[in-house]
Parts: sequence; structure tokens; C-alpha cells
Amino acid sequence: MRIQNYIGDRRFYRRALTVALPIMLQNTVTNFVSLLDNIMVGQTGTASMSGVAVVGQLFFIFNLVIFGTVSGPGIFCAQFWGAGEERSFKAAFRYKMYTSLVMCFVCMGVLAAAGRPLIGLYITGGEAESAQVAAYAQGYLRVMLWGMVPATVAMVYATTLREAGHTVVPMAASWSAVAVNLFLNWVLIFGHLGAPAMGVRGAALATVISRLVEMSVCVLWSHRHRDQVLFTRNMLEGAPMSKALFADMFRRSMPLMLNEALWCLGSATLTQIYSTRGITVMAALNIGLVLFDVFTAIAFSVGSAIGILVGQELGAGQIEQAVDTDRKLLTFGVLLSASIALVMGAASGLFPRFYNTTDQVRSLAAALIRVMAVYLPFDCFANGSYFTMRSGGRTMVTFLFDSCFAWAVNVPVAWVLAHRTDLDILAVYALSVSTVLVKCVIGAVLVHKRYWVNTLSGIKAGETGHS
Repeated sequence: MRIQNYIGDRRFYRRALTVALPIMLQNTVTNFVSLLDNIMVGQTGTASMSGVAVVGQLFFIFNLVIFGTVSGPGIFCAQFWGAGEERSFKAAFRYKMYTSLVMCFVCMGVLAAAGRPLIGLYITGGEAESAQVAAYAQGYLRVMLWGMVPATVAMVYATTLREAGHTVVPMAASWSAVAVNLFLNWVLIFGHLGAPAMGVRGAALATVISRLVEMSVCVLWSHRHRDQVLFTRNMLEGAPMSKALFADMFRRSMPLMLNEALWCLGSATLTQIYSTRGITVMAALNIGLVLFDVFTAIAFSVGSAIGILVGQELGAGQIEQAVDTDRKLLTFGVLLSASIALVMGAASGLFPRFYNTTDQVRSLAAALIRVMAVYLPFDCFANGSYFTMRSGGRTMVTFLFDSCFAWAVNVPVAWVLAHRTDLDILAVYALSVSTVLVKCVIGAVLVHKRYWVNTLSGIKAGETGHS
């Protein structure tokens, strides 16, 4: 239990931050601009803000489905890069691209065909008020559909670049996108510079254009720097993926993809359960969650660093170093999130005042933010435990740990509290999110037992051919 086992030296943190810092900056800036975007939409009224929040839940599912789809091949990419297996790395990239686009088109079809009834699940209140919220949500959704393919391609390239050690370019692409998004929000939502005031449709159009910018930066830079980005060099040529690699990648990727899909469906179901308490609750949750995303962007980025650094060390056969790196990064993430939680709690009363909404919504949002701050360090540890198990390819365990826990524990607890008790919504929310404490205990046991320690780089892309 020596402190040196949990705290690294300057060299360790310099190496870790080389990977983590660009991801932290990218996520922080992205979420901060989303916050400003949310505030801008919030200036147009509670109904429009609630409509955008509803569609945001649907796109939250889409984003995590794509994230889950790229995560499986991403484990292989990180380990293949650490092992110096370029040909296998490119095969994993191709698998990632093809499967992600397939899932993107499936999600587009579902949202286009069933968008109206899905939106209706989140809207409860008076008939006139509900119809107004639904109209805003449907208009926002129709425009947002056009940005799904660019968002998918951008995520495929950005994650692969990070797994190959190029973390600055995805950050620059994201910053470019958020700058465009912020400027176009100002122009299109409110009708500046001679543009029509489009309201929530303007916000959606700005987001679509920003996704195109992000995709363009990642793709163009990658293909113009083939000497640095090896997977773009003849990436569609060379040896085909061997049956053994395809089978292993499919076997390990499917649980991750299903996990992200089921987990985000569980999260969306939780929001729907809370929303049955009224549109006021939906508006307050929207305010709280957008601030939560900003403050957790830094802490949760440590989990991404765990997936990359520990995965590379496992791929290189450096088992004890991987265990040491994981332990120290988990500690770092928890301490960092505890500091962030203090700032988040301090900002809980001020932030809701930026919204053009009722005092009731502002007061509830502030209280929800304080609850989120209390549980933030525990959320961070659970997130780090998830990425630890994922780094070793133990995807079935991550499936049980993440999405199965959500549906077996989180959702039933929230439903019973919301529908079978007279507790107010703040108590319902606080008690339902406290289930993360159980998840932390499970995560601590799994990490300590080192069941996640596993290498995947022995399986090659093909028997013949060149990289």
C-alpha cells in the first residue's frame, strides 16, 4: 500500500499527459461550446430548449452506438500499434470504418422512420405545451439527420489517429468544428449578419456544418501526411484480414457495440423515467447534464488515456508496466475528478441563471448539479475501471459491468422510485444515481484481480502480403 504504487513521477505524468491532455482539451472545448450552444437555444424559451434536449437524448444514443462500434477495433488498433504490426493495424482500421458506416445508416433509418414516436416518449405535460415542444424537436431532428455520416467518419479517423499516437490532429479538428459551430449558432439562431432567425433549426444546421468541418480536417490531414499516418498508405490494399483476426475482432467488438447501445438506451430510459415528472424536470435535467458534461470532460478523458496507454503496453508485452500505469492513472483520475467536483458544486447556483426559464427550473437544476458533483469521483472510477477491462479485450466483462448493470440495477431502481413512491424528483434522482457505489465496488474487485490483463497482438492480419 505504499503511496509510490499509486502516485507516479514527473516522467510518468509527462508521458500520460502527452496522450491525455489533447483528449482533455478536445473534450473540454467541445463540451464547453455545446454548453454555449445550449445557453443560446435556452434564450429562445423553455419549450425550444426542451425540444432540443429531447433530440439530444436520441443523438446521445447514436453517438454512443458509433463509439461502441469503433471501440472494439480500437482495442486491436492500440495493441497492434504497440506491437509494431502495421498490416494488422490497417486491417483493424478498415473493419472499423465499414462497421461504423453500416451502424450509422441503421441509426439514420430508425430516426427518420420513428423519430416522432420516440420524441413523444419524453414529452409529458399540457396538450398545448407538449405539442409546442414536439414541434421544436421534430424540426431540429430533420436537420440533424444530415450530419450523422460526417460525424461517423470523423469519429473513425479521430479515434484511429489517437490509437496511433497522433492526438493533436483530432483536437485541432474538434476545435475547428466548435469554432464554426459557435459562430454559426450566433448567426443562424438569432439572425445576425443578414441571415434569417432560424431558432432551433439554425442550431441544428450549425451543428451539421461543424461536423463536416471536423471530418474534413481529420481526413484531409491524414491523407496528406501518409509518411506519418501509416494506416492511410494503401489502406484499402494489401493482405486481406485473416479469418482468425476477423473472427476474434468480431467476437470482441460485438459485446462493446451492444454494450454502448444498451448502456445509452438505459441512460435515455432513465431520462425518460425522470421526464414523467413533467417538462420542468426535463428542462432542469438538460441544464444540469450539459454542465456535467463540461466538468467531466477532463476527468473522463483519463479513461481514454487508460485505454490507449495500457493497451499499447499490453500489446508490447509489458504486463507489469501496464498494471502499474493503470493503477496510477485510476488514482490520478479520481483525485482530479474530486477537485473538479468542488468547482462544479460551487457553480451550481450561478450557472442556471444564464437560461431564460422559470425560477422553478433554475432551482431544480442547481440542486441536480450538486448531486452530480457529489457522485462525480465515483463515476470517474467506474469509467476508469471500464476502460481498464476494455484495454485487455475483456469485452464480455465490460458488457456485464456496464450495460447489464444499467438495466439490471439503475433502470429498475429509478422506475420504482419514480412510479411507486411519493418522493420528490431530487430524492428520486439522488437515490437512483447512488447505485454507482455498487458499480465501483465491482470495478475495484475486477481491476485488483487483474482479470483484464490480456494481449491480442499475436493474431495477424493475413498470412501473406505486405503492409
